[in-house]
Amino acid sequence: MAINQLNKYVWLAETIHRARKRGGITLKEIQSRWLDSDISEGTELSRRTFINNLHAVEELFGITIECGSGYRYHIECGDCFEEGSARNWLLNAFSLNVMVGNSRKLKDRVLLEDMTSGRNYLEDIIKAMRDNRVIFISYYSYNAEKYNEFDIHPYFVKAFKKRWYVIAYSPGTDDVRCYALDRMERVIISDKVFKMPKDLEPADYFKDCFGIINNNDSEVQKVVLKVDAFQSNYIRNLPLHDSQKETKRTDEYSIFEYHLKPEFDFEQEIFSNMDAMEVLEPLWLREEVKEGRIEEAEKVDKRKDGVRNAI
Repeated sequence: MAINQLNKYVWLAETIHRARKRGGITLKEIQSRWLDSDISEGTELSRRTFINNLHAVEELFGITIECGSGYRYHIECGDCFEEGSARNWLLNAFSLNVMVGNSRKLKDRVLLEDMTSGRNYLEDIIKAMRDNRVIFISYYSYNAEKYNEFDIHPYFVKAFKKRWYVIAYSPGTDDVRCYALDRMERVIISDKVFKMPKDLEPADYFKDCFGIINNNDSEVQKVVLKVDAFQSNYIRNLPLHDSQKETKRTDEYSIFEYHLKPEFDFEQEIFSNMDAMEVLEPLWLREEVKEGRIEEAEKVDKRKDGVRNAI
């Protein structure tokens, strides 16, 4: 498939998707937006070309586009491109490529976050997932400070904070674990086949988690944070978790409530914003963050003493 043609398909999918909150979009509106875009190169979009592209988009993304009341086109499954889904990631990636690619002058002015961490093994892992193949990996342990070699059953992959992870069953430990791809030295696809658990839904696996840690022994808890007014602006626009609710708002601070598993990565997120956040509930989390603040303050004092001694 030619890149230019693929870009046209992506543009059409993005245009229809963005019109979902308005109940869809008519062919006349699509044709008008088409002429306003750089991708049209001044050529009108005929009805015949539109229909052909429509079918291609459906096949490319595995979706269904319907023409409803008022001859408005819409994507049948409203959550096909929900945040966090592979379709949404693919659409965003292609859409950005279309926007930048059609404006050559902007290529050096659009800076993206690098996601190279572990990408060398991503293709092999996805191939193994496709065929339900067991993979042999050499994985670095921070605790043992050495590489360990073992088999895993790759269930699904997830990107989080610029790192790729594979969530997989480990026969050696008889549990499901999360492995960072950048800690792998070797990945070998074996001939052994595994069966995906019927009750495993990748989309639901992390629904109660902040990031990529999901311990079976952990329980969902109510977490209440007090956040200063300035930091609240950021959290309000970019929630820490889907369960986030703002229960109180003043000129000085806001109160946010969550229902999740407060794992280590969530604690780290709070700790990284400790000057602007205060844990109100649960008590054990409040104490842990408090202890962490004391330890960090002691480290800062030691560094200051070291600087003074050096001077």
